[in-house]
Amino acid sequence: MIPNTFTGPKVTFIGIEDPEAHLIPFHMQMMPVDGSDAVRGKLFMSTLTGMAMDWFVSLPEGHITSFTQLSQLFREQYLANKAPPPVSYDLFNVKKYQGETLKEYISRFGAHVVKVGTKEEPMIVYAFRKGVCPGPFCESLIRNRPKTFAEIRHRAVEHIASEREVYEKRTTVTPARPRAHVRAQPTRVHEAATGRRKGNRPLRHNFVVELKDLIIVPNIADRLRPPVKTDKVLGPHKESWCEFHEAFGHHINNCLALGYQLDELVKNGFLKDYLDGSSTTTAMATPEEGQAHEMPTHGEVHTIFGGFSEGGPTASQRKKYVSSVSSVAEEFPDDPWESNLVFTSADLRDVVPHNNDPVVISIVTAGRKVHRVLVDQGSSADVIFWSTFNKLQLSLDLLRPYTRCLYGFADNPVEVRGYLELRTTFTDGAALRTESICYLVVNANSAYNILLGRR
Repeated sequence: MIPNTFTGPKVTFIGIEDPEAHLIPFHMQMMPVDGSDAVRGKLFMSTLTGMAMDWFVSLPEGHITSFTQLSQLFREQYLANKAPPPVSYDLFNVKKYQGETLKEYISRFGAHVVKVGTKEEPMIVYAFRKGVCPGPFCESLIRNRPKTFAEIRHRAVEHIASEREVYEKRTTVTPARPRAHVRAQPTRVHEAATGRRKGNRPLRHNFVVELKDLIIVPNIADRLRPPVKTDKVLGPHKESWCEFHEAFGHHINNCLALGYQLDELVKNGFLKDYLDGSSTTTAMATPEEGQAHEMPTHGEVHTIFGGFSEGGPTASQRKKYVSSVSSVAEEFPDDPWESNLVFTSADLRDVVPHNNDPVVISIVTAGRKVHRVLVDQGSSADVIFWSTFNKLQLSLDLLRPYTRCLYGFADNPVEVRGYLELRTTFTDGAALRTESICYLVVNANSAYNILLGRR
């Protein structure tokens, strides 16, 4: 009788598989069922599909008298699909893959030992030693050679545990150092002290009204070019307010940007009715040297040094690169179109000083859109941080070894996990550009996902 809970065999045969690989699991699943040959034949028919079902239907009616006969006909029909019998020397082809853990390799090797069915322990041990990759476990097998495969499994337990712990350490990002409670006050640069020669400073004119009242006079306000709004402190005096910039850092009487515009209006005669004729004009004083504008002095990283801009990962590539950049041409052609590029004081007017916000973009790589990508012209390397590497779900097998270090992260060398080449797409919504970029993968903390160096 067939139990009511029996739902039938869970194997399928379409005509291209090994017949023995189908019959063995069928017999195993039918063991709890005390069925006759007729029941087994009908259940076996339910496992056939496609070409195999066509073969079963083509059998003459009444030709099958027992399930043993059906099994023999089935083996003969698909004899060509039968896998060649394994031999003991097949164990020498079982080698540890790159990126495969010791636990996975031992399990796979043990399955082949069972499949081969050999009992020759010396050959099994020797084949395992040949297939395992160089490392601590391989060295322990060489120093103290095991005699049986069971001994190998027992000795591998400790190495598997340490291997798992090392992997977890590598995939865990080191936490950032907590910020100190007391921070040094950053130095500041005056908002208009950069790039001006002493002779180009605007004249300080004495007006009959204060400057904060003068700039709101309608016919004068229409002629003044308003500065770009900013939330920065534009000068060394955090308590002083400039009504022209609408920002702290300096007083309106010391505002060079406004001084240049008022000086120009005075020269053109637009402010003659507001000048105090009894007073003389003097040049506006520049702020004292050493006063500054939001330039932190905790430490600076001017460049990230290293990477593929040095020529490549090998010594010969780096020597070739040094030779190429050290060569100097003896003759320089005269280009008639070549001319000097000159900036005057007029180019500095109405410019918010130190407007050097970082260029942060988004790119598409490895099938994902990556945000917070910093374009760092001070870096000679393209860098992917380890946390981003894991988020992109990239395989460790893609990493190629890189034996050198990067310099520039907090003045300390950073060990590189390796490098890989990824196709990277840049787009502004209208145009697309795709490049193959070699990224160095480092385990360091950063507010960005990727750093793109100078190209």
